[in-house]
Amino acid sequence: MRALLLLTIPALAYAADPSAGKALFEQKCAICHATESSERKIGPALKGVKDGQLPSQKNATHGAVLQQIENGGGGMPVFRELLTKEQKEAIVAYVLTL
Repeated sequence: MRALLLLTIPALAYAADPSAGKALFEQKCAICHATESSERKIGPALKGVKDGQLPSQKNATHGAVLQQIENGGGGMPVFRELLTKEQKEAIVAYVLTL
C-alpha cells in the first residue's frame, strides 16, 4: 500500500486544469505565441505541441515546457517569479494540448 501511494504522488503534482491554463495563456502568452496556426508571431507558434515536439525541436514534455516558462530564453522573458506554481502548471497543461 505504501509503495502505491508513493507512485501516485508525482502524478498528482502535475494534475492541472488545461482550461484554466488556456485563460492564463491568452492573458500572458498569446501576444507572442500562436496556437491555432503555424504562423510565427514574436515567438514561435505552438500548434502541434501535442504531437510531441516543441518549436525548439526538444521533446514536448512537462519538464521541457515548464523549464522554458521558468527560464525563458531565445527572446522569451523569464516567468519564474511572475507566475505562481499553480499558474505555471496550468499553462503547461494547456500547452501540451496544442
